[in-house]
Order: sequence, then C-alpha cells, then structure tokens
Amino acid sequence: MSASITLIGCITLPYLEGFESWIKKGNAFVGKNLLTDESDSYDVVRYDLDHPFVESELVAVREYLLSLSDSTNIDHVYQSKSIDITQAGVAVFDMDSTLIQAEVMDELAVEFGIGEKISKVTASAMRGEIDFTESFVQRLALLEGLSSDVMDGVYHRIVHMDGIADLMKVLNYYHWHTAVLSGGFTYFADRVANEYSISEVHANVLEIESGKLTGKHIGPIVDAARKKVLLEEIVSNRNVDWSQTIACGDGANDLLMLNQASLGVALHAKPLVRREAPHPINTLGLNGILYLLGLTSAKIRTIVNT
Repeated sequence: MSASITLIGCITLPYLEGFESWIKKGNAFVGKNLLTDESDSYDVVRYDLDHPFVESELVAVREYLLSLSDSTNIDHVYQSKSIDITQAGVAVFDMDSTLIQAEVMDELAVEFGIGEKISKVTASAMRGEIDFTESFVQRLALLEGLSSDVMDGVYHRIVHMDGIADLMKVLNYYHWHTAVLSGGFTYFADRVANEYSISEVHANVLEIESGKLTGKHIGPIVDAARKKVLLEEIVSNRNVDWSQTIACGDGANDLLMLNQASLGVALHAKPLVRREAPHPINTLGLNGILYLLGLTSAKIRTIVNT
C-alpha cells in the first residue's frame, strides 16, 4: 500500500518540475501518473512515493503541503497509504456543506425570518469556536413554531455538492457500504440517501407536533463523538478492515471521524479543519475523492456511464 502525493488544480509543467525537486530532497517517487485527460478542465497528477515520510517529518510535511495548497489554489494531498477501491469498504459522509451546499438549520431559519441570527452561530460552531451540541440545542429552540410544511420547499431549493452523483455511482459499483452521519436532520438526510442509493442514515430527528417544529429533537444528538462511534460500529458490523475506510466532512464536528478513517477528506473545510484533518481538498467537489483513490477520469466516466 504505497504512499502518494496528489496534486489537483490547474497545474503547469514548470510548477511540477519545481515540486518534484522538493520531493527528491526527502523522498523518491517511483511513479508519476496524470489521472485527467484533455476533456477535463483541471489537472490531477499523482506521485507514488518510494516510502512514506517518517512520523517525525509528518507535521512539517503536511504544513508545507497545506501552505502550497493555499498559495497556489492547487490541492497537495499526502496519503501515507493507498485504499484499494476495487475491494469493498465503508465510506461515511457529513451532509450539510458536504453532500449538499447548504446548512439545513440555516435554511429553516430563513423560512422563519431569523436566518442571519442562526447562520452566525452555525458558522462559529463549524469553525470549532463554540460547542456544537450546545449551539445545536440553542439554534433549534429558536425554530419553535415553524411550520413543517416548509421543509419540502427547503429541500428542493438546496443545491447538492458537485461530484456527488459520480462518487456514489463509483462507490456503489464497487459495493462499498455508504452512510450519512449528519448533525443535520433525518428529513433531509433520508432524501439525499434515497436519491444516491446511500446505504444508511444517522442524523437528528426533529420533533414535530400539530404540523409545527417544537424546537426540540428526539433521541441522541449526532455530534462529533457520536459520528466517531457510529463509524466504528459500522466498520465493525460490516467486518471491514480500517485500511478500507473513508470519511468526508467540512466542520469541526467531523474531525474525530476524519482522523479515524484511513482516508479522511476535509472538503472545502473551515481553516481549523483544513489544518487538523489529514486530507484537505478545495479545488473540486466530492469527485475529488475518486482521484485520491487513484482512479483516472477515463475510468470514472466508464463506470458512471454503465
């Protein structure tokens, strides 16, 4: 299971030459593969390394690659080991701002006329500045009295994340077990899962009485600790090796599961999460994960079109 560095973005040959000089100072790449082709509007180059960086070098390597990502708008993603996509595994996903391009709580707040008030708290929680569970309870309480009739309209106006259809089609093609682990709500997560044939859903249940939200939830809150436990339970129940696990999210409440999985992808994540998650990507949507799995654009199109 080889180590690798994958570059994703608009990449020039001079830039690659300079980057390869850096690699050769502390490692050696045994393979260089262009995963995209002329039909793509972006480039993906994967370097298979002679050996993983030693533990004492990892922090400095990750910091350097993240600084390059931020300064060039080219993702530089180091993986200490590869995942074999052709062997079934487990892949879990946050929903809000990961599978969909919205925070559902914020969208419900807009319907209630308090969108700005709640969105500021949501953003702070996702950045890790305040406790997620405490903020969740406080924000939900503000929605007491909102008609549940608005939820269908909210779902239909939400834009799904770029690349979601391709990623799920490929994971299902290779018989991966997929799950939504969301701090959002089952009403929305169930519909996303149904649309893309995602195997199971764990999210928060809204309490609704007489057609209105009560401002309360039913059952345990799906917070950071709960997501990690759910991931562990799914992996155990599916009898899957941890080397065959993927987690993807964007907020501070996703960090525990991102660091638990073999491939923990921070997608368009908040600064804290980009720094602390092992595999941050910004340039593409969910289809970026497919390149981190070593697939070429040609192979992805073949599977998607079957």
